[in-house]
Amino acid sequence: MYKVAIRKNETGEIRLCKQNLEWGEHSDYWWTEGNMGCDCNRFLEFERAGGEDPEWDAAECSEGKYSALYAELPDGKKISLDNDRG
Repeated sequence: MYKVAIRKNETGEIRLCKQNLEWGEHSDYWWTEGNMGCDCNRFLEFERAGGEDPEWDAAECSEGKYSALYAELPDGKKISLDNDRG
């Protein structure tokens, strides 16, 4: 299991989103270029981390509303995500 720090760029609020998966070979891609690189999925994770149960219909596909700052692994290691994007 690991956590991802997601920032809502409009407000600057950051939430740690728990992931019930192991960090793997393609996890960086998943969070930057894959499905979790889209604001719709980041919105859902951000809301869940705040204790909400958002409706999928409330999620909009876009880019730039949310940033995945880093992944924090169980041993405390942090892996930079969006900051590594070109």
